[in-house]
Amino acid sequence: MWTCALLKRNAKQALNQRYWRSFAVCLLLGLLGVSSSGTFNYAMLFNTADTSPAGDGLYQGTSAALAGGAVRGAAYRVPYAQAALSASAIAAGFISVVVLVALALVCCWVIFLTNPLTVGRARYFMESRQAPAPIGAAFSVFDSGYMNIVKVTLLTDLKILAGSLLIIPGVYWGYCYRLVPYLLAENPYLTTRRAMDLSKAMMEGEKLHSLGLELSFFGWDLLAGLVPLGGLFLAPYYQATLAELYAALRSKAFAYGLSDGGELGGFVTHDLAGRG
Repeated sequence: MWTCALLKRNAKQALNQRYWRSFAVCLLLGLLGVSSSGTFNYAMLFNTADTSPAGDGLYQGTSAALAGGAVRGAAYRVPYAQAALSASAIAAGFISVVVLVALALVCCWVIFLTNPLTVGRARYFMESRQAPAPIGAAFSVFDSGYMNIVKVTLLTDLKILAGSLLIIPGVYWGYCYRLVPYLLAENPYLTTRRAMDLSKAMMEGEKLHSLGLELSFFGWDLLAGLVPLGGLFLAPYYQATLAELYAALRSKAFAYGLSDGGELGGFVTHDLAGRG
């Protein structure tokens, strides 16, 4: 049975003489858009301009002028009002297109880059807990199983997003599938169903404990908020602790026959001893 204190102690040991390399990994991935939680909200808000209120205002203004007998003044103003309305519609359409293109680019960036790099980060920290791992370990996800990783992470996030519309299912599924990046880091060829089912089985009875682990960082989060870029300095410790959580639940999965070495064959270690 794992405890928060045990996982944190193991994380500190894993970061011994490896902290700054881990910091560089978190900094680099953070610049590329990988969040500390490793999740991404795919909800997109399309705020297109509505020109009908402006049109109503012009119509009402013209009607008032006509009612007041200012027919001549209105006759001169109507062409300008129509031109302004047309220009506004064109501008609104252009802005809407730009926003939609920007959202599409952001979604592509997340789907094809930051989601796989979330898996890469998991792989780096799992390798680093055994032996010093190179920074390139975080980018090794592009070498094998890349498109499967893209597919599985996308479908997993979309399911969590769908549940988030009702709030509680989203939170529940978020904890059920929080191990998916680690499972893909260990076996990038897992199917979507298998990765989600195995993560859910491994998190059975562990969701509240996992929440407690996150809450145990509350004091650190407050302290990090008082220091410039404090969150970046905390990130290696937090990610190393999550790696220890996966290691503990992986051992539990093997003990209960949920998986085996044929499916989860471990992580490659690199001999970087003596290079910091």
